[in-house]
Amino acid sequence: MKAINENRLLLMFLGVIGFLMSLSSLLATENYAVNYSWTEDIQPAKLDSRLEAEIDKYIKSLHQRNILSATDRTSFVVYDISLNKKVVSINEEESRMAASLIKNFVMLAYFHQVQCNRLRHTDTNRLHLRRMIQRSSNVSTNYFIRLLGGPSNVTSILTRNYPYFEQTRIVEYIPNGGRTYRNTTSARDLNRFYNQLWLGNLPYSDKMKYYFALPNRDRIYTNTCIPQGVKVYNKTGTVYGMIGDSGILVIKDPKGRERAYTFTGLIEDKTRTNSSNRAQPFSSWAQTRCNILRRVSESVYEYIYEVHYGGSFRSSRNGGIHIGS
Repeated sequence: MKAINENRLLLMFLGVIGFLMSLSSLLATENYAVNYSWTEDIQPAKLDSRLEAEIDKYIKSLHQRNILSATDRTSFVVYDISLNKKVVSINEEESRMAASLIKNFVMLAYFHQVQCNRLRHTDTNRLHLRRMIQRSSNVSTNYFIRLLGGPSNVTSILTRNYPYFEQTRIVEYIPNGGRTYRNTTSARDLNRFYNQLWLGNLPYSDKMKYYFALPNRDRIYTNTCIPQGVKVYNKTGTVYGMIGDSGILVIKDPKGRERAYTFTGLIEDKTRTNSSNRAQPFSSWAQTRCNILRRVSESVYEYIYEVHYGGSFRSSRNGGIHIGS
């Protein structure tokens, strides 16, 4: 009888030890995001930089000329990762419609669950990731949202493990036709996302970079005067009411060294979510705003290349528009 009790006690003891070890492993995995670097938040919220002033002046001129409507709101962030320096901060904390930019965070939630051994990174999932990021497939996005347990569960994964994405919320599947207005993010959250991605602080950062590097019609490099050879990791967002692009540009400085910076630009008009406010065809409305992001991105490259790294480049001399002129 005594031997049986001792065996039971031993089994109970081993069970408790096993539980504590499993719990410790789980907590370590759940807190994968503790590597987050706060360096980009050391800079003041408002910066006294020539580039920020030029962008602000440019946007105001677009409003004055009715190229942008009175109801258009903009957010811009530029952050030089190589120098750990924020260069532009314009309405970065404002919550905006995410449109397809939410797909960044869906992919992050997916890879977090893979990291935690709750999901397997299968060939089917790889195919859907490519479609979701490169082709911006809404069907593939909804596939992952369902796989992760629905919109509220995706948001829970993000808020529990990546609380520094303060304005990012996934509350709906992407409806038929792609008119998604309720999912939100901010220029700040997107800047933080790409900064942490580049630093390798997100789960499977290299795999995510692979998908962001796949060729797509971006608004920060394609059809700009930025020189060839720049590496781009990005995702666009488009809906009648929000045009955006956010990503990393890896350029060569005058000495041939690689330098990385993030660029995020969002143009939102919430009145356009009402079909009665859509007199302008979507194609021309969207193209105008896509080109605005391209002009701003050209000036960002010019500023980074000249001011930060001592090069000589004038967008106006290379087929672009110098927004500061």
